[in-house]
Amino acid sequence: MESQLIDNKTMQEVMNAKDISTILSILFQREFKKDIEEFGGLEIKHELIDFALSKNLARSVSKLVQISPTTERKWMRAIVGKWDLYNAKLAIEARGNKLGYERIASQIIDYGIYNAVAIKEVMREESIEGMLAKLMINSPYADILRDGAEVYKKGHNVLLAIAEIDKSYYKMLGSTIMGLRVVQNEAARVVKMEIDMKNILFAIKAKRSGFKFQEIGASMISSGNISVSEIEQMYNGSKDIESFVSQIKAYDLKTALDVYKNNKAKQLLTFEIGLKNAIFERSTKLLNHSILSFGAILAYAYMKEIEIYTLRIIINGRLYGLSREEMQRLIVWKNE
Repeated sequence: MESQLIDNKTMQEVMNAKDISTILSILFQREFKKDIEEFGGLEIKHELIDFALSKNLARSVSKLVQISPTTERKWMRAIVGKWDLYNAKLAIEARGNKLGYERIASQIIDYGIYNAVAIKEVMREESIEGMLAKLMINSPYADILRDGAEVYKKGHNVLLAIAEIDKSYYKMLGSTIMGLRVVQNEAARVVKMEIDMKNILFAIKAKRSGFKFQEIGASMISSGNISVSEIEQMYNGSKDIESFVSQIKAYDLKTALDVYKNNKAKQLLTFEIGLKNAIFERSTKLLNHSILSFGAILAYAYMKEIEIYTLRIIINGRLYGLSREEMQRLIVWKNE
């Protein structure tokens, strides 16, 4: 599976391709062939490319649970559960922004109990409360979603409700992290990096919305590498997003901050990409220096996710007219 990940040379070919058709031809020669064929082959409509990429990720996620050692399978199920909840959160956020199913369909990871069919059905509900209630029916994530529903009920704030779902999920994942630390501490650190990313991105969004830390502190996840108290200190000591991000020393976000400063639209996507790059680099080291183990399987999961994420940036960037230079500054792909 690792050998089928796109290497640096091929990713640069994708980046430098003259058009979308050339990109598809490159991907068609790799493990994406089956997924591209399912949505129309090389004649695939551009708006369906995201569907093919999501399908590819879904197949890989399903396989990871199957190949994990029996004694550690519960950990992998807990970790890949984030894709179940990703779909649920995507639907909730879309409804909060008054968007229909069609606007998010291509971003859904067609996997697990909240696959594309389930999400389409959930979004028939007229309210977010109704959606959450339907998502909770016979769900292993009922308690997690109930926490989000309670927060939403209090203030009808989608941002805080999603943050609460994340907090509850990662609280549940805490026992998994403890188990990973016994088996492979480096694998636990990668999962904790993802928690840092959730906390930092949430704090950045809150800073832009003008929240005080006491209004968002309860939604912070406590099991990351960066403590909540550290984030609070940086948050309270900054006047805006730029000064907040400049204080984060655990991750190199200088390039992302420079891109943000020079971007008139002030897109927060740059920070998500910067943090994903950090996770990618750590996962690469873990996968390349591990014997076949749970840690190696976990590292592959993150690398596969970021491979799809990177391809989406390149393809959608091309469709929306971004220059090669703009995209290149945001992408790190060093799988050799």
